[in-house]
Amino acid sequence: MSYIKFPFVQQIKNYQGDQILGDLIAGLTVGVMLIPQGMAYAFLAGVPPVYGLYASLVPLFIYMLFGTSRFSTIGPAAISALLVLTSLNQLGISEPEAYLNAVFVIALLSGIIQLLMGFFRLGFIVNFISQPVLKGFILGAALTIILSQIKHLLGIPLESGSTISTLEQLILKIDLINIYTLSVGLAGILILILMKRLDKRIPSQLIVVGLSMAVIAVFRLDVLNVDILGVVPKGLPGFHSPTLNMDLIQALLPVSATIALITFIEVYAIGVSLEEKSKAKDIVPDQELIAMGLGKTIGSFFQAFPTSASFSRSAVNKEAGSKSVLSGIFTLILIILTLLFLTPYFYFMPKAILASIILVAITGLIDPGYIKLLWRTDRRDFIMFSVTALVTFLVGVQQGILTGVVLSVFLIAYSISYPHVAEIALVQGTKVFRNIDRFDRAQKEDRIMMIRFDAPLTYSNVPYFLKKLKQFEARHSNLECVILNASAINHIDSTSVEAVRHLVEDYKEKNIRFVITNLRGPVRDKFKQTGMFEFIGTDNFFAEDYEALLSCEGKGTDPDRDMVFQSNK
Repeated sequence: MSYIKFPFVQQIKNYQGDQILGDLIAGLTVGVMLIPQGMAYAFLAGVPPVYGLYASLVPLFIYMLFGTSRFSTIGPAAISALLVLTSLNQLGISEPEAYLNAVFVIALLSGIIQLLMGFFRLGFIVNFISQPVLKGFILGAALTIILSQIKHLLGIPLESGSTISTLEQLILKIDLINIYTLSVGLAGILILILMKRLDKRIPSQLIVVGLSMAVIAVFRLDVLNVDILGVVPKGLPGFHSPTLNMDLIQALLPVSATIALITFIEVYAIGVSLEEKSKAKDIVPDQELIAMGLGKTIGSFFQAFPTSASFSRSAVNKEAGSKSVLSGIFTLILIILTLLFLTPYFYFMPKAILASIILVAITGLIDPGYIKLLWRTDRRDFIMFSVTALVTFLVGVQQGILTGVVLSVFLIAYSISYPHVAEIALVQGTKVFRNIDRFDRAQKEDRIMMIRFDAPLTYSNVPYFLKKLKQFEARHSNLECVILNASAINHIDSTSVEAVRHLVEDYKEKNIRFVITNLRGPVRDKFKQTGMFEFIGTDNFFAEDYEALLSCEGKGTDPDRDMVFQSNK
């Protein structure tokens, strides 16, 4: 089992006085971003915007103590907010008090799951989610988020439902657009984009929020049905224990597990991508799980909905000069001051501006360059990417990630069952062997067939191995010797050993010699245990392809048998 570490203590020991200015500037810059962004993502999650500020406190503080990334900033994030919204809508939980309680239960359960994953060293699970699946899920989720915010941008009342249902409602109610709401939202989008292009460190979201509140208050656009937040509670969140029962836990467990997995992948990927290559190894997956799990678990008792890392905030944190996790202290101070003194000033914040903040932030998750690259280089990955994105958008967020994981496992199984197999031959004028289907100078001999199997030999792929042998044999009209290059076969199971035994028997009946080269240690051990060396014949094993070829041609000398047969068994 793992154990809890305190990376924060090590950073404090190594902290230098000249680093504090960079941390101060970075922390305040992130805080200025986090205030409007946190409120927007709370809005996306279906809870009052003030909970976005609550969620920016305890999880961030806990991550400062236990997290291993210097730049990742924990708080409200788009994907986790969307997962909360869609799952609770699907479960039909709509009554405000029950909805809010369910949000905190999700935070608690997802935190416990991450803690358990961290304690039992399950951080390696990040390797089982392929990049196409993750990118496809993010694209599908981004499209779902965009659709969910259209009603706030246009000022059209839409009931929550499936993607198809929402699109149908949107078409039927398009004539109900509120021109004032639309104008405010589009102006917000335009200003955010322009400021982002000028300098990413400009607190564009806070500026847009301030301008929009002033415009609404001065021109009283709220009277013209431009939706505003209204009263935003003042003060810090108190201790509040989520109400639990077994039925609710069972209903929320799937989305909690999904959030635990997705937020872990997000935080780990952001931390590694922003860190210098020499220090990327310092991002420890299991410790990240513990840091996030503690943040979610403890945060759920202080009214924090499920949190993650934001790439935009984390990137700004680094660009603004952050030197350590201590920059988070200054972010926390700013959030606390806002909750204590500034929330009344958010009364006139238009919901269309929150939607514009979300829409501009979400467009950064869409990566057209990656889609084009997949289309050009790997159609199989492109299909996996596309299916994951479409299922996420059209069916549901949880179904999308589940589909992606299943596709990833299926493709891994497919790759294992149908690995690359090549017939190789000696390149003229050299002692190098290459695939005859790729190299014209690799000339095969009719009497001798050499093949290379580029995978472990197991029960799942041995039928394919035998099938390819038959196909290659058909190229030779007078076959006398078959040479297997086993350099890529690092494992062989009992089923495959028996298959090789039957293959050798078949070749013996046809007076065809079967030779193996480059046998790996684990396979040598298995051959020694099963008596395959004696069965095949000790003179049919070689350390190199060239030695085996000469032997089949009747020109060879005895190889170094110690090298060929060395085994630990």
